[in-house]
Parts: sequence; C-alpha cells; structure tokens
Amino acid sequence: MSEPTPDGQEYKRVSRWFIFFMLRTKRGLDQMDRIGRWRVSPPIAWILTIIMPVAAALSLYVIGFEVVALYFSPQSPAIVSTIRTISPLANFLLPGLNPYLPLSVWLALIVAVVIHEASHGIVARSLGLRIKSAGVLLLAFLPIGAFVEVDDKQLKEVKSRDSIRVLAAGSGINVVVGVVCVLLLILTVGAMTPAAKGAAIVGVVPDSASLHSPAYVAGIQPGDFVTALNGSPITDLGVLHNGSFAVGEKVNVTVWRDGRTLTFDNVALSNYTETIYNTANNQTSTVTYPFLGVEEASYQTLQSTASGYASMWKGSPLGYLVDIPTFPRAESQVPFSDQLAGFYSSPLGSATPAVASALYWMFFVNFSLGIFNCLPIYPLDGGQAFESFLRGAPGGRISDLLARRVTTGLTLLLFLVLFAMIAGPYITGVFSPS
Repeated sequence: MSEPTPDGQEYKRVSRWFIFFMLRTKRGLDQMDRIGRWRVSPPIAWILTIIMPVAAALSLYVIGFEVVALYFSPQSPAIVSTIRTISPLANFLLPGLNPYLPLSVWLALIVAVVIHEASHGIVARSLGLRIKSAGVLLLAFLPIGAFVEVDDKQLKEVKSRDSIRVLAAGSGINVVVGVVCVLLLILTVGAMTPAAKGAAIVGVVPDSASLHSPAYVAGIQPGDFVTALNGSPITDLGVLHNGSFAVGEKVNVTVWRDGRTLTFDNVALSNYTETIYNTANNQTSTVTYPFLGVEEASYQTLQSTASGYASMWKGSPLGYLVDIPTFPRAESQVPFSDQLAGFYSSPLGSATPAVASALYWMFFVNFSLGIFNCLPIYPLDGGQAFESFLRGAPGGRISDLLARRVTTGLTLLLFLVLFAMIAGPYITGVFSPS
C-alpha cells in the first residue's frame, strides 16, 4: 500500500527486504513538531551535540584498552582464556540470542531505540527539516527497532552544524538516559543493607558418600542466614576454622529465614581436608577443618559488596558496564544479582531486585547503544556526523569526495579493530587457553 508524498515520491506503508519489514506511519509526527517548537529544544540539541564527540572518545578509549589488554599485555593469555569461556553470542545486544540477557531487556531495547529516533525527528523539526515518516523495523514478526525518516535531500543541503545536531540527537539522548539510570541505580543500591546479621548461605553442598554435608541433611537452605552457633551470635562461618569447634562435634545452628528464626539442634559437623602449598619451602601440607557443608557470604562481605558497588563510580565508573549481573563471574559482585538479591532489604521492600535490575538494563542498553553509535563508523550516526564535519571545514578545503574517502577509510580501520577485539579471541590460536 502506498500514497504520494508532497515531493512526488511514493510513500510505502510497508517495505520488505528478505525477512526484514519496515512499517511506516505518520502518527507521532505532530508531537515531534510540537516538541521541536519548544524553546528548550535548540539548547538541548546543542548539549546533545557536545556529548557526541565526548562519547566517541570514550568508546574509542574502551576499544583501545580492550585491544591492548587482549594482544599486548602480560595478562593476555588469561584474558583470552576467560573470554573463550563466554559464548560469542554475548556480543549481540539481542535478548534470546544473547544467553546472558533476560527477555525483559527487550523493553529497554525498544525504549532506547524509540527515544533515539524520536530525538532525531524532534531536532530535525526544530530546524524546519521535513520528516517523511516514522515507523517500526521488524525481523519477521519480531520488533527490533524504530526509525524516523528525515528528508535526506534537505539534510545534505543544510549547514554542516545543523546536520550534525540532527545526527547527534539520538546517540546523545541515549547517553543521557543511561547516565540518569545508573545514577538512580547507585542510589537504589546505596540503600540496600543485609536482611539479617549473620552468614548468608549462598549454596548448600549436596550430601554424598565422598563428602557428608550436615547442612543438607539438617534442612538448611540457600537464602538462609546462620545467625548463631550454640547460641553465640556470628556473622561469619570462618569461626569453624579458629579451633573453637571440632570435627564430629554436635552444634545447635540458629538460622534466619524470611523473617523467621529457626534452630537446627545437634548438627554433627563433618570434615573437610584442604591442601595448602607453602611457597617458602615449596612443600604441600593438608589441614582438616570442621565442615558444615555450605557456601557462604559473610555479613561484612554483603555490606562491602553493596557499598562497593554503589561507590564504584569513584574509581572505576566503567565497571558498571563490565560487572553484568547475569555473568557467572560477576554475580558475587552485584548485590541485585540472582545469587545475592535475596540477602538484602531496602526501603523499596520486595520490589528492590526488580527495580535495580530494570535500572541496570536501561542504563546498559542506552549507554552501550549511545557510545557505540557515536563512533566515526559509516553509516552510524557518528560516521555520518564525522563526514558532515569534514564537509563543513572552513574555506571548503575538504571536498565531498575526500570527506567520503576519509570516512570510509576510518570506517574500515575501526571495523578491523572491532573484529580483532570481538572475534580474535575465538579464532586465533596464538593465545590458546592452557
């Protein structure tokens, strides 16, 4: 189905390319017009324009840091070995395809794409540029994006600074939304405290013929807090190793579970043998400890995990991008991960994990899309803006052809670097894990 547009071109409501579909509509264009006429729209557009080169520099720094770490640092073999334990699909920001992204991330992705494209349209209208249509991009029947079609001819005819403002709006708003969400996340985690004063039971070792697990037999469960042994309050099960308890000794274990206090009487401690290597004389020895049969996180560990995550921005702000709560190696470092969320309370009550998770993924998706789209890679927003910047050089010293060639060359270079960073660890044999 199609209809003519004011410039005589055909307007197709539905377009198809293989299994990709573009559904076009003119709904929402009036709202873009209205917001584009607000007095605050032009100043905000300039702020978003300033964000683009800053975000591009940050993205290039991250890429450069990763490449150096992968190929030129002493830790390269260990880093590559760790990466190869992670599915290559982790590099795709598509829930269902990426095994580490929950399906709820689709909502964050759709929001990020919609505000990205809407920002392009709003700034374009504030500059008087015509918008042909807006719409949704489908993979078969699955929505994977949105778009706003700004008149290409008008966009090329306006001044370079104006076209850059339009191009920078989408990525800039994603970065802003990402920063706002991570700030709210920091406030949320900062209010999280351990739900009880005791040793949090992260896991219970199954009972077996080779390793007896007293906790498993007694009925102690993951999510419990051990708050006392023989009536003496504890916050760390390390007390089992200080000589106060013996293998085979029967102890009364007090547990906090969902607001209730339970006592497991006469739990006979098993034994666990650990091999210790002495670097001074290059000899090994064995030590036997009383064993309850649990994996724990002490009260102090829970406190430091929440406070450390909330204050990570002071020393390593990019850590929020790295410590993904669904990564197995990061679960113990993220207080709202599936592993740790049940051990905390906050003023938000039982909604705390859901709120923290939603804020995290809104941050992760928006910030990642924002800084990536700012890269000077054509046809990303950053690549188009970079080419427009070259074309607008004072005195016309750079021709359109030269601007296109420089942008193309930089695009190819960055594609090679990204390929080496993403695919390199999986295809190279230089750093094969031992």
